[in-house]
Amino acid sequence: MSGAGGGAADGGAPVGGAPAPGRDALLAAALDRLPVGVVVLDADLRVLAASAGVPAPGAAPPWLEGQRGRLLEVLRTGEPLEPGGAAPLRARRLRAADGRALVGVLVDPPGGPRERPGRGRPDVLALLDEAARRVGSTLDVATTAREVVQVAVPAFADLAAVDLLEEQGPPGARPRLRRVARAAADPAPAGPYAAAGAPPVDDGGLVARVLEGREPVLVADPGAPAPGPPGGPPGEGPGPLVLAPLVARGAVLGLVTLGRGAGASAFDAQDLRLAGELARRAALAVDNARLYSRERATAVELQRSLLPREDPELGRVAVAHRYLPGGTTQVGGDWFDVIALAGGRVALVVGDVMGRGLRAAAAMGQLRTAVRTLAVLDLMPEDVLAHLDDLAQSLDEVQLATCAYAVYDPVDRALRYATAGHLPPVLLDPSGAPRVLAPASGAPLGVGGVPFGSVVVDVPDGCRLVLCTDGLVESRGADVDDGTARLLEALRRGPDDLEALCDAVLAETGRDRGHDDDVALLVARLEGVDPASCTAVAVRADLAAVGRARRLARRRLEEWGLHRLVDTAELLVSELVTNAVRYAREPVVLRLLLLDDRVEVSVADSDARLPRLRRAAPDDEGGRGLHLVGSLARRWGARSTPGGKVVWFDLPLR
Repeated sequence: MSGAGGGAADGGAPVGGAPAPGRDALLAAALDRLPVGVVVLDADLRVLAASAGVPAPGAAPPWLEGQRGRLLEVLRTGEPLEPGGAAPLRARRLRAADGRALVGVLVDPPGGPRERPGRGRPDVLALLDEAARRVGSTLDVATTAREVVQVAVPAFADLAAVDLLEEQGPPGARPRLRRVARAAADPAPAGPYAAAGAPPVDDGGLVARVLEGREPVLVADPGAPAPGPPGGPPGEGPGPLVLAPLVARGAVLGLVTLGRGAGASAFDAQDLRLAGELARRAALAVDNARLYSRERATAVELQRSLLPREDPELGRVAVAHRYLPGGTTQVGGDWFDVIALAGGRVALVVGDVMGRGLRAAAAMGQLRTAVRTLAVLDLMPEDVLAHLDDLAQSLDEVQLATCAYAVYDPVDRALRYATAGHLPPVLLDPSGAPRVLAPASGAPLGVGGVPFGSVVVDVPDGCRLVLCTDGLVESRGADVDDGTARLLEALRRGPDDLEALCDAVLAETGRDRGHDDDVALLVARLEGVDPASCTAVAVRADLAAVGRARRLARRRLEEWGLHRLVDTAELLVSELVTNAVRYAREPVVLRLLLLDDRVEVSVADSDARLPRLRRAAPDDEGGRGLHLVGSLARRWGARSTPGGKVVWFDLPLR
């Protein structure tokens, strides 16, 4: 009120005193644009200035009787007056230039309360307060639209609808409205405007004119064209209408339609201003919700683009996973991965970069790429984490992250895992009983100077492994131990199917109903290789053993019916076994493994030095064996083991 009256309290031109030329006209024009009635009274409660529709300056408002004592108390004490009693008044004390006390009054409506058939005049201030309190309570477009119509009906209108322009359409196509929310009194008004669908945006039609003009329009004549689609529900004809465009940040978002049924009084100029104010507030809330939805969709798409698109061929390991972004537009740093390794082994990874935003997402992308690179090198889990720790420290701004890296070997039926500040894995035995595995934790990645270790556990066939980020078990006001207990209970009661188990875990922990932090969940069923599909034999460290190794490979491949692979396998086995017995000490172990799509042949020895390709000179007698292996095999590689190394190659079955 002090701003509207230019009170000295806020540094503007003071109310009252000697008026400057044109000041009264400027003040009246300013007051007249407000969506509510405004009156400025002097110490004798005479009108100094007022908006349109209230008594002229010097006159006594008809609603003043019965309110004098309350208004004089405002002048005396400075305590504001809130709506109540026979007239919905809200008053504040002001100061004139000469120090006189004045009182500014918000009146609904200008000229005092009046009645309309079947409904009292709405309390404008209460309606706007209700809109400010309820509209925009969430950042969901549909919810915001429902809040708008619920505020309008029945306090202001018998029917309200929010129609939004489609954000995307064919180039040059006529814009289309989509109905997002609708509310109606009981009984609902009849007529075309009460139809359930959004009105068409016909060229030159009423709706198009409102959207182009960007100002609310009063349709006072019940026979005027209504914005509903032709052939709407039959009735006595539409009641009075107000069409108010939703305009925010210079863009037209859609339309609010307000209607009153037959028998209700028509909307007037005061109602038009109120509808415009309601539409402005609604438009800002809708635009905020749209911006949030758009930014969140972008963030989620960025996050998902950094996650694995498809599960690789994993042989005896089946996986299911879920990723749920947190309730924020900022992208998080959670990730997971599943990587097929040599020997039918599978690496399962879950990580979480601390913090949010593009920096966390960038660090996550770098760490995930590094994990895949290190997995190709087939390093031990603790060595993978050590290299990741070095990488995290070398980033422009050190990013702390947690990570769990596990490798399952279906031949040995063993799981080797290491963690860096991360939750330990959970293993469900074949009966479904879960247990948290022993921690093998080093410090989070990026801390540096802390060694990493690994743990090996035996895994019977049919066990399920669960890896997750802390968003699944941690939440505000809840202890992580309580969250872990809920997770274990959900796993204990969950179904055997992996996909259904993921859904059950999210439901039991409440993460399917919204959450602050990102959630990554990875579940794997671990099955061992059939013993008949694997042959391993120790080879003596002398060159005579090379022939015996060739004959063993031939016999096993023929038993498996793979006659066409025999000649190639014999040649390559000779190369690997010869290198092992020439440069390493015993034990030397030859292993043939039949998998779903390939045969993998490996030779393990006690020499930790990994072989590497080198270019042989024309007169060199050796140095060409690995070139031969690389040319004839589909793939080959080497990895370190606790006792030395393993060199392997595979041949496709088809």
